[in-house]
Amino acid sequence: MSAIETEEIKKEIITDEKDVLEEVEDSEEETKTQTDLDMEDVEEAEEEIDDEEAESIQKTSRKDKRTYEEEERSWEQVAMPKKLLEELVALSEVYSLTNEQADKLAEHVKAIYDNSLVEPGEAVGIIAAQSLGEPGTQLTLRTKHFAGSAEVSVGSGIQRMEEIVDGRSKAKYPTMTIYLSNDIKKDKAKAEKFSKDILDVRVEDIIKLEEHFEELKFTIEINKDKAKDLLLDVANVADEIKAGLKDLKSRQADNKIHFAIDKKGDLLKVRKDLIKLMKEKVHGVKGIEKTVLVKEENEYVVKTSGSNLKAMLKLEGVDQEKVFTNDLLETSKVLGIEAARQLIVQELKKVLDDNGINVDVRHIMLLADLMTFNGEIKGIVRTGINKLKASPFARASFEETTKHLLDAAFKGETEQLTGVVENLIVGQPVKVGTGIVELLMK
Repeated sequence: MSAIETEEIKKEIITDEKDVLEEVEDSEEETKTQTDLDMEDVEEAEEEIDDEEAESIQKTSRKDKRTYEEEERSWEQVAMPKKLLEELVALSEVYSLTNEQADKLAEHVKAIYDNSLVEPGEAVGIIAAQSLGEPGTQLTLRTKHFAGSAEVSVGSGIQRMEEIVDGRSKAKYPTMTIYLSNDIKKDKAKAEKFSKDILDVRVEDIIKLEEHFEELKFTIEINKDKAKDLLLDVANVADEIKAGLKDLKSRQADNKIHFAIDKKGDLLKVRKDLIKLMKEKVHGVKGIEKTVLVKEENEYVVKTSGSNLKAMLKLEGVDQEKVFTNDLLETSKVLGIEAARQLIVQELKKVLDDNGINVDVRHIMLLADLMTFNGEIKGIVRTGINKLKASPFARASFEETTKHLLDAAFKGETEQLTGVVENLIVGQPVKVGTGIVELLMK
């Protein structure tokens, strides 16, 4: 091949390469332009969406503003508790009040509410203590009064009030009011059967024991009348007694069971077994000593002496939402501290009302809050609330003065002088009433 031909081939290859490069560049430019256009479209679309969103937000805010204004008109800005406001709104709807009438009602309620508020610096604790302490001394000293019947005795007056305020772990007269479910509450026979079924019956309640240990024998007689009253089967009771004393030979004749003891038998062991058997439960719910059926508003209700809330809530035939015990500690264990707080308020109010003493419920609520604020029931005694106080002087002012001061000294506690008692002890003005204000005059 000549040099001229080689040169021409080279020129052709270079030209082809240039063309290819130009085509590639053109296609790249086209792609870029297309991408730019696409991006512009996207941006335009986004702007449109943004505009739509902004418009919808404006509409919503306009709507919100309108709603808020309406709400503002209907007590949104009234400084009253939410529950009161809800009741006001409900009343306005029920009686179809006009805006003017509703506003008038709100103003009237607000005025009453403002009058009942505590003023800043008011010594609410001292006032509550006086309001409960003074009428407390007027309470009668009658130990019992009878709730619906002579069977169930309930502590009333000063003893019951003391029991609640001291936060005692064992109630002296625990009682329950058991409301029955729909299928039983109207039927007297079923309700009576239920009230007898829950009675805590022990073996000793329905038997008579004749001991002849010197002759190595004893006899247990089942009281048929008592068994019949409690709807118990004598044969079943006899079987339970035999099972409890299965090591001994026995012979049953009607409602009497004769037991024989081996000559080599340990009399002390037999006596122990017998005492243990006496305490065995025949039937019923533990702790329910007496029951009385009472008719209240066309339905039968069971009142009991003795209490066992946990077991009652599990029983069939009990209206679990209404079942009630007056035992504070049991209520707090089963239903929680809020229920116990509510029960303290109810029971104290009931004691005062029964004795014809009118005390504002807010004093009682303050006391109940103080007794339950840390999650347990603490009485107003030296081992209860007083023990929890942070101030050594406040603890010393109640009981066991030297003991508290010594303890505080050993532990190196500091007295901040924030409360009432502490400031009184050191002779400073108390931060109560006008003492709360700190103003300097020229």
